[in-house]
Amino acid sequence: MRNRLWRISILIMSLFILAPLAHAQGLNGFFDMSKNNSKQYEDGSRTLSSDTLNRNLYLNVHEPITPVLSYQFNLRTNYFDSETTDALDITSKRYVRSIEPALDLILGNPSYSLSAGIRRREQWTAAHMNNDNRKTNEYYYSRFSLSPELLPSLTLQLDRQRNYDYLTPRAVNNSNSVYSINSAYDLPSGDLKFRYTVNYSYAIYNTPLTLNNKTISDNFNGTYNIGYSGRFWQNRADYSLGYQGNYSRNRTEQFVTQTGTVLNKRIPFGGFHKYNPADPALVTLDPKGDLINTIFSSTGINIGFIIPASTNTNHNIGILVSPENSVDRLYIYVNKDVSGDSNLKNISNWDVYKSTSNSTWEKIDIKEVTTVTVDDVNNIYRYEIKFLSAHNASYFKVVNLATSALGLTDVFVTEIEALGTDQADEEKLIDASNSFTQQLGFNTSLRPTSKLTFALNYTIDRSDQNMVSVVNSVGGIVENIFSDSFRDDKWNFRSTITRGYSASTTWLTHRFLATSFRVQRNESFDNKEETDTASNSFNLSFFTEPIPTLNANLSLIRSDNFSFDDKSSTNDSVLLSIGSRLYRDLNMITDIIYTNAYSFDSETTSTTQQINGTLDALLTRKLSGTFTYHVSRTMSDSTASDSKDASVFITYRPGKLINLSANFKITDSDGETSTAEGILLDWLPLPAVRLNANYQHSDSEPGPVRTDTINGYIIWYVTKFADVRFINSYSKQVDNKETENYSMSASLNCRF
Repeated sequence: MRNRLWRISILIMSLFILAPLAHAQGLNGFFDMSKNNSKQYEDGSRTLSSDTLNRNLYLNVHEPITPVLSYQFNLRTNYFDSETTDALDITSKRYVRSIEPALDLILGNPSYSLSAGIRRREQWTAAHMNNDNRKTNEYYYSRFSLSPELLPSLTLQLDRQRNYDYLTPRAVNNSNSVYSINSAYDLPSGDLKFRYTVNYSYAIYNTPLTLNNKTISDNFNGTYNIGYSGRFWQNRADYSLGYQGNYSRNRTEQFVTQTGTVLNKRIPFGGFHKYNPADPALVTLDPKGDLINTIFSSTGINIGFIIPASTNTNHNIGILVSPENSVDRLYIYVNKDVSGDSNLKNISNWDVYKSTSNSTWEKIDIKEVTTVTVDDVNNIYRYEIKFLSAHNASYFKVVNLATSALGLTDVFVTEIEALGTDQADEEKLIDASNSFTQQLGFNTSLRPTSKLTFALNYTIDRSDQNMVSVVNSVGGIVENIFSDSFRDDKWNFRSTITRGYSASTTWLTHRFLATSFRVQRNESFDNKEETDTASNSFNLSFFTEPIPTLNANLSLIRSDNFSFDDKSSTNDSVLLSIGSRLYRDLNMITDIIYTNAYSFDSETTSTTQQINGTLDALLTRKLSGTFTYHVSRTMSDSTASDSKDASVFITYRPGKLINLSANFKITDSDGETSTAEGILLDWLPLPAVRLNANYQHSDSEPGPVRTDTINGYIIWYVTKFADVRFINSYSKQVDNKETENYSMSASLNCRF
């Protein structure tokens, strides 16, 4: 304890010593220190307690040497202490000590730039900083960029990184070198549009302490976009034609020291996501490219604990890979330390699925789930979800059935990776793949009169993997405009075609009535004859605004779905939406929805009736409120279910320095009622002091489950550049057992 207080005192003294430098030209930085204490109880017995102390210092100096040459110096330090005690009174301690200096030199002007830098991080994972627990990370880079006006840009980059420890023999010793080139161009705006980007990288990874002691990665990626638009018939008609493509080639060579099994990352062709509490076996995921961009930044997918917890579950997180190579595990990367998470380490709180078409999914058995710290300095952690056996498929996805443990809020997913185990029978393993996606589209609109508009649209998308050549694929998409045939017959060639046709018209029938009609057909099929779907939809809409404070929209929709030329389902929908201003500051929106669906496969009919409404009101100058409600009934041949919910949110602002809000929600699902209510106070009693308190209570069925959460913080702005924060939180959940979680923390933040 004495040593800890002594270290804190030294850090605070260092802060005051550095404070006068804050006025130096080009110098800035921050210092923060935070302490957190948390406890968790089940039925009155303590199951977990933790105590952490974290200190960070960052300094940055950026100064010019000449008008075109400058330097930048950075220094980061981190001291982290953690002590955790479990239900058996077993205490585990964790320490992190790190210092990271960095120096950059920058030469350049708006047309070109040349930069080079070096970073070195020394990290210790024990309280005593000696070589037994020391790891070193060295990083060097150089970058040249050329950006001439009206000409393509060019960037050349070299990166080298090395990680090693000081044990005898070494447990960590790896390095990598990456050479990359990038070029981009965008034609100045006009009727003709042209844009391209080209990226090439060559990387060498040396891992002498593992079976695959060296890996060479050779990757190329190019995208382009060509378009033309114009007008004719005295500007009463316009058209646009667009063609875009993305070509990717990946080649990996692995050198092994002996025969055995090697764990390899499968090359990702796409990332996907969809929040869907319904049946995950019948959901189609939406593209989400930032899940595979290896930047490790938040994708907005939050699987952390929140009240109510159900809002952060049922995230379908997927990846597209080549079905040639088997996959036996998925990695889900997050931006928060989840090593203490007890919820998502449980295999029953995850589901894993595979699919050939991103439409119908088959469940996979899970063997185990573990958490791994990848880079604690940059907050990179991951869940490793291993399958009971390896599988070959194009699409894989995970679904979180629970959230991270209590106290782990805002746990955002950053990446997904698919990996598989390969047998190394030779000294060198080669894995090569290529993919090419294209889209061709045509749009036109005609306005014969000011009250009548016609529009035609056509798009075709083609996605190829392991094709013979780019020329074959380019010729293939042209043929697929009119044909369903494929040129390539390689055994591992895979191609998927999606076509869409639509025609629409808008007619200003009356000055108070606008009528629109749209017909659309979508088709999707592949060369493996695993997917062959189509849909026809018809939409007739009427829009009216008889007075400025009232408008209404009525839509009649019919959709027929086909699978391998057989009709699979028919859906009919009626949607009425009414928006009105009942009073000067009183607005209301009401939606009435009726749908009827018939499945030819199961010969069943389902009907859904819904009413949704929102009422916004500014009751007084200081008081406002929002009321929402939802009523629905779903009926099928054998079952019926009812759902109703309503919520009220009220905000009271008596002045600029205080804000008081309250909320209440009630939900009834087939007779099972859940309620949630809460209150929030945000107050600035003094110019330098801010208070915030939040209380939330919920009762849920079935169960029943009762949850109470209290959060609060105080911020004291000591000076313009420093503040002190005190944060307290308490949560209690009662179902078949009683779980309590306490957390208290204090932090000092200084900027200069």
